[in-house]
Parts: sequence; structure tokens; C-alpha cells
Amino acid sequence: MRKIVVIASIFCLFICTSFTVHKYYLSVTDIEYNQETASLQMITRLFYDDLEDVLRERYDETIIVDATSDQEILDTYIKKYLRKKVKITVNGAPQTLSFLGKEYEDDYIVCYIEITNVSSIQTVEIENTLLMDAFTEQKNMVHTDILGKKKSLLLVDGNAKAVLNFSE
Repeated sequence: MRKIVVIASIFCLFICTSFTVHKYYLSVTDIEYNQETASLQMITRLFYDDLEDVLRERYDETIIVDATSDQEILDTYIKKYLRKKVKITVNGAPQTLSFLGKEYEDDYIVCYIEITNVSSIQTVEIENTLLMDAFTEQKNMVHTDILGKKKSLLLVDGNAKAVLNFSE
């Protein structure tokens, strides 16, 4: 009888934990240097509900991050937020992000960003504080492919900046 109670308890625990929602906060940004166009091309993926929470808190309580909302207004807010929260410095010079557009995929939004007129790269400083002001558990993964060198970073609240050296 004791064995049946233990097995039933383990089964019940398994069932209960399998239906709980495990919320995690993660963005992924890929940065690639295109020598032909002398540009850094970036793709950032954010969970749309997290982005929506932040945009509502900062800019507009009624904004909805999906394909049914006014895309022009949404793009304005996204562009403004990205420029405030993602800072890129190349060879010691701050760069301006150009928001090219976005797509919706499953549970996340994919943002396309470019930095032009980057003729050479020795160092890249990346500061990515996306969503950290709303979610202290937020982690921002950054993958780079610059001059044939691939590097990855995990940026967290309190340690959201890194300098990568490509002159070696």
C-alpha cells in the first residue's frame, strides 16, 4: 500500500508541475558584419508579450504588439525603444541604429536593424538592456559573426555591456 501511495504522489507531482507555466525572459540578437555593404546587420528576437508590456508601460497603455495593430505607430515605438536600449560602438565611435522592419513568428517578434558606413572593425562595444527595466530576470543573448570570428555573450541586469576585440 505504501508503494502505491508513493507512486501516486510522484505521478501527481509530475502532472501538477507539467501544467505550470515556466516563464523565462530572454532575447536573442545576431550581429553579422557584411564587408561588401560595410554594414553591421542585426536581427533581434523578443517575446511579443514582453515587448508589449514594456511599450505599454513606457509609451502607450493601449498598444498591442501584433499584426492587427497600427503598424506605423508600433514601428515608431519599437524604433524608439531599440535605440534607447541597444547601444553599439565601433572602434570607439557610437553608432546609429536603423530599424528596417519586423516580422511576427510564433511567440516572438523579429526586428531587423542595420548600422551602415562601417568600413573597418577593430572593436565592437555592445550594450543591450532590452526589457531589463521591466524584468529583472531578463537575459539578452548576443551572437556575433564579425570578420570570420564568431563570439557569443550573455548580458544580464548589472552586466549588460561587453567589448569585443577583432584586431587580433
